[in-house]
Amino acid sequence: MDDFAAVAPKFTSAGDQLAEAVVTQSIVLQGLGPFWGTTAHGPTFGATYQPLLTQVLNLASMSGIALEGIGDGLTQMGQEYGVTEARIIAAMKSLQQ
Repeated sequence: MDDFAAVAPKFTSAGDQLAEAVVTQSIVLQGLGPFWGTTAHGPTFGATYQPLLTQVLNLASMSGIALEGIGDGLTQMGQEYGVTEARIIAAMKSLQQ
């Protein structure tokens, strides 16, 4: 139970950090504008780059949310183990009487 409580915040923190990184990177990349230009292969690259950038940022964002969810799940699991452990102890004590 304590192990879950100890590790859960690490996952939550990693998720928070990833979410912050996605926001920061989005701002930086938006600030660049269409940096690929209009000559030679620039527009072709831009047409490919934009959807892939959106997909990468979305995947990173979803990964951050998943990490936070793992942290929440570990916290809940630890609490449930505590409840189960208390019930088992109570059942064992009732058998001794």
